[in-house]
Amino acid sequence: MPLKVLQLLYILAKRHSVIFIWKIQRGNKNTMPIMKRAIVLADERSKRVVNGSGHIKALAKISGLPLIVRNLRTLHASGIEEAIVVTGYRAEKVIDALNSYRLDINVTVVHNENWSRGNAHSLMAASGWIDQQVVLVPSDQLYPPSLIRRIMSSPAPADSVVLAVDKRKDEVFDEEECLKVKFEGNAISDIGMDIEEPDGLCPGIVRISPVLVDKLSQLLEDVEITLIDALRAMARRGRVRMLDVENVRWISISSPQARRYAELLLKLHGDTLETSYDGEHAMLLNPGPVTTTPRVKAAVGARDMCHREPIFSNLLDSVQRQLREVFRAGDNHDVYVITSSGTGGMEASISTFVPAGKKLLVLINGAFGERIREIATVYNIPLEIIEVPWGEPIPIAKVEDKLLNDEDIAIVAMIHHETSMAILNPVSKVGAITKKYNRFLLVDAVSSLGAEDLDVRDDNIDICVTSANKCLHAFSGIASVCVKKDVWATIENEAPRNYYLDLRKYRDFMDTRSQTPFTPGVNTIMSLNAALDELLEAGTDSRRRHYKVLSSRLRNGLQSLGFELLLDEKRASRSVTMVKVPEGMIYQDIYLGLKSLGFIVYESKGDYAGSYFQVANMGALEEIHIDEFLGGLSKVVAGLRRKSSSLSVINAVKKQVS
Repeated sequence: MPLKVLQLLYILAKRHSVIFIWKIQRGNKNTMPIMKRAIVLADERSKRVVNGSGHIKALAKISGLPLIVRNLRTLHASGIEEAIVVTGYRAEKVIDALNSYRLDINVTVVHNENWSRGNAHSLMAASGWIDQQVVLVPSDQLYPPSLIRRIMSSPAPADSVVLAVDKRKDEVFDEEECLKVKFEGNAISDIGMDIEEPDGLCPGIVRISPVLVDKLSQLLEDVEITLIDALRAMARRGRVRMLDVENVRWISISSPQARRYAELLLKLHGDTLETSYDGEHAMLLNPGPVTTTPRVKAAVGARDMCHREPIFSNLLDSVQRQLREVFRAGDNHDVYVITSSGTGGMEASISTFVPAGKKLLVLINGAFGERIREIATVYNIPLEIIEVPWGEPIPIAKVEDKLLNDEDIAIVAMIHHETSMAILNPVSKVGAITKKYNRFLLVDAVSSLGAEDLDVRDDNIDICVTSANKCLHAFSGIASVCVKKDVWATIENEAPRNYYLDLRKYRDFMDTRSQTPFTPGVNTIMSLNAALDELLEAGTDSRRRHYKVLSSRLRNGLQSLGFELLLDEKRASRSVTMVKVPEGMIYQDIYLGLKSLGFIVYESKGDYAGSYFQVANMGALEEIHIDEFLGGLSKVVAGLRRKSSSLSVINAVKKQVS
């Protein structure tokens, strides 16, 4: 039917206050089988303009496509064969959009003249199509087809409602705009927008049946209610079941910020937002890069920005100011940002600050201490080494002895959190010695700043390096170096050892124009700024306490499952745990089993590879994530033990037969 005719019919329907129905037939015209139909509510006017949508929620464009079109394509991909689209505000615009795109699904448009009275009336407008269980979805959400398939197949009594619920409250973008629930077991006990301390948030996807329509019809005869009111009434009678969305990505498009975040998700994960359990989109329990929050992810795609404009200088100033607070730097410290990994920050510091003809004393008790030696060797820097077996304590007396007897040592370099062994080294004690003998201390705090107690002033650290993508919870690719101003005087007349990593260039550009000397990772710096906002809003003490809670929960859980930990309680970090591979198992089987469930762990390094693996609680994780991991690990180990037992029986039988 031509669009002009449809619009004329709509105008006539509106004048006479009747339901207007428009149907696009594609494919089979027969009655849809059970659970192959969806009701799509496209009736609401948005409180805020989202990308020129004219306040029509369904028409907000995400990466060039209206939300209603994306929703219908998602429904088709999930196996839905017929969609009943209920329109309300500016229905002719929605019809125009539906007529402009290929949909590949049977669509029936039902106009609800009473849309302004609430979505209960919109659902009643589609009641003639709810003669069986159907899926009800809003038109202002993005979600993957797998979520629709799961809610279609979720077991529940025929007279119950099934509601998709996300327990990961802290990972949901724009939480205030989401429907909130309380639940007991798999039963919803309360539903509403204003529930305090909810147990979960809802993507708005519901499996309904004629029972809900009957309930609405009865209630609307006596009082004006909303769909949420009807669901709440059913919940209090024990008729609303919960479906945990688990690792599914979804987002409510309620603001321009949410739209930008949604577009970023689509770029990262494709048009379906489908979660993969092959490690592509798994929960990261490796020691960096880490899981980031929606706010940090949204910041990466917030805008395009030229690094030579004042707006970038303002961004860099913000990052530098916040980093100074996290380092606990004083007026006598500078902070510089380098587009590189943490290793790049260490290389910049070593190559810039060790004066020609002077020595670097390296303290080694793990893989990253060895890396400091490797970097210095590349630059032919004279070295003194204090090395002990991996994981052993740094011999403080030997450090003092070295400095007492060798005046050519200019800098002592060490790792704070030796991630390869999950231990903390005594930075403060070494700092007291370097201060006593008037030498400089260079500390790799790449995997500790943000999680551990570190203070460049109190610990007498002269040069401190960290990375954005570990305990600061930002994206990879940015290193930060905090430098005490006294250090510069020792190398002012030194020839540079390299070009890109010469920190004097960064100092000059930062001091004179709040810029970087080379093109930086602008969007990654945006992520770091957002991550630092989050860190300082909560407080660094709160972040450290949170890491302590997570690591304790993880270690107690691992031990309760029977795992042996490589742990020195006095020196253990708060963010990484070394776990022994159980007897009769191999690391690769555990790794692949966890990966198949959506968890990524890390193989240990050096002599510990194969016999131990690492589990990190870095990043935007909560206690529920630790519990989910422990549950997954329990399943993997139980499966491997059953497999091992079966093989033993088979081998025994083969041996008897032979």
